[in-house]
Formats: sequence, C-alpha cells, structure tokens
Amino acid sequence: MKNVWTYEDEDPYTLKSISERDIQKAEKKLGVKLPEEYKALILEQNGGYINFNAFPSERPTSWAKDHVQVDYLLGLGKKEGILESKAFIKEWGLPDNLILIHGDGHTWIALDYREMKENPPVHYFDSEFEENFRLADSFGEFLSKLYTDSMDDDDCQLIEGVHPDIPYVYPEEAITKEEAEQILTENSAADLHQILYYPIKGLDDLNWLLTKIKESSLTANIDNGVELAIVLESIIFYHKDLTLDNEQTRRLVLDIAAILKNLNDSVIDMLLLQIKDSL
Repeated sequence: MKNVWTYEDEDPYTLKSISERDIQKAEKKLGVKLPEEYKALILEQNGGYINFNAFPSERPTSWAKDHVQVDYLLGLGKKEGILESKAFIKEWGLPDNLILIHGDGHTWIALDYREMKENPPVHYFDSEFEENFRLADSFGEFLSKLYTDSMDDDDCQLIEGVHPDIPYVYPEEAITKEEAEQILTENSAADLHQILYYPIKGLDDLNWLLTKIKESSLTANIDNGVELAIVLESIIFYHKDLTLDNEQTRRLVLDIAAILKNLNDSVIDMLLLQIKDSL
C-alpha cells in the first residue's frame, strides 16, 4: 500500500485513534462493509491530509480538465468524519447510500453503495455543475491512481484560451467589478460562485473583493455562508502569494472566517478549517 498519510502534527481531519471493534460497530450502523484498504488506512491514522492532491479524470471537472482534487481523506467519526455523510447528503441533495470520504459542499468523492453493500466503486459528484461519474471501480484502484499534480498558476495561464488573470475561467465568463459588487450586494446563494470569475490583477483588486465579501458575510444565512466560504477558499488557493504577503489581506480573510464561524454550520466549519490551514 502507498504511504498515504502526511502525518501532520496539527491536522484538522485527523480524528482520535480507533480499533477494529470501532470499525465493526460503524459498519453495523451504516449497514455496509467498508473496503479493506480503507479500514487498514484508518487503523493506521484516522483520516487526514494525504501525500497526493489529485486523481485522474477522463472528463473535465470544476477543478481541472484532467483530474479532481483529493488532498485529504475523511476518517471514522461523527464530526469531520464519514458518519456525517447522511447529514451532508440531505443538505446537498446527494443520492442516498453514499459514504463521503472527501468534499467541501460543491464537490464530493464518495464510496457508492447504491447497488451493493460491499466492495463499492468510488464516485465523484459536482453539485454546482450537476455532474457525477465513476472515478474507480474500487477503493483499492482509487488509492493506486492518486498522484501529485504540480501545475502552478503560471502553467495554468499557458492553457489555450484561458483568461490570463483567472487561470480557471475562459475570457467570455469573466465579470466586471460592477457585476461582482451587484452579486455580493444581492447575496443570492445561487449566484455567489460567479464571484470567482472576477479578475484579480493585484493586491488592490483582492482587498476590494475581500472587503465586499466581508460585508456580505455580515448578513449571510447558512446557504449564503457556505457559498461565501467556498469562494473564499478558492480565492486563497489561486492567490496565495498575495494573501500570505500582506497583513491587511490576511486580516480580511480572518475577519470573514470569524463572521462565518458564527453561523454554526458543519460544512462551513470544514471549509474554514481548510482556509485556516492555508494561511
């Protein structure tokens, strides 16, 4: 088996150690048999960041043209673990009989038990783009194909047709400053993802956008809060150089996180953990 876990000292996804008895009790509660490879992993370490960040995909996804992002696996637990799957399935309108092993609200990777009670395939769900498809026929195959994608922002800008200031958006999809402000003022959960289409050319653009996101956070409900947290995480990921080098920017990010934390939502809390880990 691959050396999967990174074994970080402060890993928000690493839960307390478990025993084989704990796994048996969980399987009885879930009504399924967990993959042997997964059980071996969580006995070694109960969830956490992994030594990889990608799984290959023959279909383009919201992450990239050729892969999905996978940088951690959920362990066995009621909070930040696979036993939360039923709550997330209900909240995000996912099919029943899934066990979620990675995800942030818009995208999920799951053990798919819809047609069997053991040896499930691994499935990908993207609620924003309304896509779902099989990634691997088994968890063992899934583990064997994980890899590290090293493409950075400069590489992304070389992709033909992609906006030079937004490496994941095509030029015709980019929005203006006025459109971004209107979206954040209206604060509609269905439209907030479009904020990612605003070109950030430098620190002034970034701090302006974060200030507007902070204002929207003050009046956000849980649905809006989830969307704003997803947007915030993506902005930090793609503009980490600007975020880490400026104290005002870091303070804006922390202020937004503190406001969203008050909504007391498990999905938002998961996203905020990822944001905190990036800073």
